[in-house]
Amino acid sequence: MPRSGLNFVTALLAAVVGLGFLSLFRTTAASSGVSFTKDQQKAGEAIFENTCAPCHGSQLEGGAGPPLTGENFKILSTKVHATVGDIFTYMSTNMPLNNPASLHHSQYVDIMAFILSRNGYHAGAAPLTFAAASGSKAKPVNQ
Repeated sequence: MPRSGLNFVTALLAAVVGLGFLSLFRTTAASSGVSFTKDQQKAGEAIFENTCAPCHGSQLEGGAGPPLTGENFKILSTKVHATVGDIFTYMSTNMPLNNPASLHHSQYVDIMAFILSRNGYHAGAAPLTFAAASGSKAKPVNQ
């Protein structure tokens, strides 16, 4: 093989190995089985602020309602073995506490995207759907 061909093959092989190596360390929503978009995350933050923050805190730290991030929230994943689907189903049927199941499906999805973003998940290209959120077996905290 000519030297230029060998250099090309070497460079291509290095690029493929490098991309594979980087993908081991990149945590994305899609790789975890949960995908949502930045638009959903932003919309969810606004809805959360108006609808959920009075009980769960503006930083999801808890208050009248339980925290939705941090060590106490991590217990759902590690000790209770709740999934994103479990939390989403509970949220979409029982919240807000003063008017359960009153939000549109898309609003619950956007809120879940925001909560996931605060628990180590990153937005991707594919939007989260109500069905995907309900059926997700992913951990609520991306560890």
